[in-house]
Amino acid sequence: MPSINLSALRLRSVLCGICGGAFFLLALFPVLGRAQGNSAIAQEFQPKDTSITPATIVSLLKDTSNAVEMSSIAGVSRLVGVVSSQPLIQLSEGSGGIQVVTSGLTLALVSDVGGDVMAGDKITASPIEGVGMRAVEGTTVVGAAQENLADVQRETRKIKNTDGKEVEVHIGLVPVQVGVAYFTPEEKKSSLVPSFLQDLANAVSGRQVSPVRVLIAALILVLLFISVTVLLYSSVRSSIISIGRNPLSENAIRKSLLQVGLTVCGMLLFAVAAMYAVLVL
Repeated sequence: MPSINLSALRLRSVLCGICGGAFFLLALFPVLGRAQGNSAIAQEFQPKDTSITPATIVSLLKDTSNAVEMSSIAGVSRLVGVVSSQPLIQLSEGSGGIQVVTSGLTLALVSDVGGDVMAGDKITASPIEGVGMRAVEGTTVVGAAQENLADVQRETRKIKNTDGKEVEVHIGLVPVQVGVAYFTPEEKKSSLVPSFLQDLANAVSGRQVSPVRVLIAALILVLLFISVTVLLYSSVRSSIISIGRNPLSENAIRKSLLQVGLTVCGMLLFAVAAMYAVLVL
């Protein structure tokens, strides 16, 4: 009987330990979630004014190394990062400055001044101070958007464009992978090859085919078409003339047309093999 009581006490202790551990993990889970969601490394800078708030994109003040101001087109080359109130890691603190994320994921104010912002677009300074926009040309960028601007809560503002007319823009908080760098957009290469021919060649070969190869294959196809057309036209014309002159030559003409047909089939097979080799090999 005592052994039974002892076992019951041990079982009760184990259950209490399990429950306590579960409650501890549940209580800690939100903290862990916030820490993982804000994987940003920040450095302390001195703000130019007190109007700089979290999620604002900032640039270094001219001729300084530890003071920042809200980003603008004029200061795009001095972009440094995004202000954050709760970065995961702070490289410096205690001097009354603000924490600026220089690497990692954080929320940033982004607008559609430069066009719709999609996930993966590079973010640079915009005409609105402290707010970013999609980079459409070579410039310094603060990082890359991780969500579409259209998928987050936005507010509408009216600003004046270069012509002095008021236009509506949308501003929202978008997760941005911060990493200041110079962005060079991919140049669209002009090609003499029509897009449908290029797509067909890529589908046949299973990879990107150079325009030169596509042009060679197209030239082979054109030469084949011309050769077959001339051959068939000459054969049919000669056959009609021969029958008109000598109706008894019908069998010989049929045999000749059969030979022409076999020749055309051989040319087709050779041309197809040649085009395939040009595109694939």
